[in-house]
Amino acid sequence: MIVDPNRVFYDPNTSAHYHIYDVETGGLTDIDASDVRIEGLPDLPGMTTEGMDIIIRVRRVQDA
Repeated sequence: MIVDPNRVFYDPNTSAHYHIYDVETGGLTDIDASDVRIEGLPDLPGMTTEGMDIIIRVRRVQDA
């Protein structure tokens, strides 16, 4: 999986899940797929969804 163009991660977790990636620390955290809701996908005539990759990139909020 590629979450950063300068790094490649091997993910041994084969269960259905997505990721939170901390862009400052490089930390990667799994999110169980059952905790994520996807709505509003476009019509895919003649096709079915096989899978989806979701990476949520985060960074700490700096005090204003």
